[in-house]
Amino acid sequence: MKISERERQLLRVLLVLAIVFLALQVIAILWEAFGRLADVLIIFGAAWAFSYILSPLVDRLDRRTRLNRSGAVLVVYAAIFILITAAGAFVLPRLAEQLAALAARGPELAAGADVAAKDFQINLDRLGIPVNVVPLYEAIPGRLAGLAGTFATDALGFVSATATIVFDLLLVLIIAFLMLMDGDVLWARFTGMLSGNLRSEFELLRMSSDRAFGGFIRGSLILGVIYGLATLLIIAASGVPFSGVLAVFSGLFVMIPFFGPILALVPVLMITFLGAPGAFLPVAILSILLQQVMLNVVSPRIMSKSVGIHPIFVFLALLLGSKIAGFWGVLLGVPVASVINTFIHYSIEVGSGRRKRHEAAALMEDGATEAAK
Repeated sequence: MKISERERQLLRVLLVLAIVFLALQVIAILWEAFGRLADVLIIFGAAWAFSYILSPLVDRLDRRTRLNRSGAVLVVYAAIFILITAAGAFVLPRLAEQLAALAARGPELAAGADVAAKDFQINLDRLGIPVNVVPLYEAIPGRLAGLAGTFATDALGFVSATATIVFDLLLVLIIAFLMLMDGDVLWARFTGMLSGNLRSEFELLRMSSDRAFGGFIRGSLILGVIYGLATLLIIAASGVPFSGVLAVFSGLFVMIPFFGPILALVPVLMITFLGAPGAFLPVAILSILLQQVMLNVVSPRIMSKSVGIHPIFVFLALLLGSKIAGFWGVLLGVPVASVINTFIHYSIEVGSGRRKRHEAAALMEDGATEAAK
C-alpha cells in the first residue's frame, strides 16, 4: 500500500500532536506528584540550606580544635538549641503579645485613620508640599487597617501552631545534622567511581556550589539581620507601636528578591501612619534611605564577598535572572552566576595551558589563597 506525500505529512502532524499530548500528560502527572511531595521537598530544601549555613562553623571547629567532625557538629547543635530555647522563652512570647495586640487594635486604627490623614495633610501644607492626601486616605483607611488586622491574625495563628512548627523544625535539624555528618562521606563515595579528571571537575563543581549557594544564603541572612535591627532602631526611636513585630517581618521580607523590599517597607509605613502619624514623615524618609543604602551599597558588597563575584555582576545576574526565569531567576541568579564564573575561569586556564583538568579542584584553593593576601 503506497502512501502519498500529503498523507505522510498528515501522519507527521498527527505524530507530533501525539508526542505533544503525551508530553503534556507527563508534565501534568509530574506536577501533581510534585504538589503531593511539596511539603517533603520544602523540608529537605530547608535542611540543605541550614546545613550550608552551619557548614563553615563546623569546618572551622573541626580544623582549629581537638574536636572531630562529630564533636564539632554536636557543639554547634548544642549552641543552636540554647539559642532556640532562649528565643522560645523570651522573644516569641513578646512577639505573640504584639501580634495579638495588633489584631485587637485593627478597628481602633481604622477609626483613627481619618484624623491621622488630616493631621498628615496639615504637616504637608506646613512644609509647602502641594499634595492632597486626604481623599486618598479617606478612601482606603478601612482597607489598610483591615489588612493589618488580617495579617496580624494570620501571623498569630501561624505562631500559635506550635506543634506543627516544632515538628517541622526538628525534621529540618535532624536531616541537616545527617547532611553535616555524612555529606562528605557520601560525596567521596560518588566521586570515587569517577576518573581522575572528572573527579577533580566534580570537586570544583561542589566547592563552587558550596561557596555560591552557601554564601548567598549566609549573605541574605546577614542582610536580613542588619535591615531588621536598623528598622527596629528607626521605628522604636520614633515611638511606632509593634516595633518588634515590624522589625522581624521587615528583616524576613527584605531577604525575598525583587518584591521583598516593597513587602518590608509597606507594613512599617502603614502601621506608622495609623499608629503614630506624627512620626510618619521621618520614618518614611529614614526607611527609604535605609533601603537605598542596603540594596544598592551593602547588599551587592555582601553578596559579592559571599559568592565571589564583583558587585556589577551581582546586578547583572539579578537582571538577567529576572528576564530569563522570573522570580526563581532572581532568587537563584547570583549563586548560579558565581558557579558559571568559576567554570569560565577554569575553562580559560585549561585552554591556555596554565592548568590541567585533574587540577580543577585546586582552582578554588588558589583563589582563596589570593584573596587572603
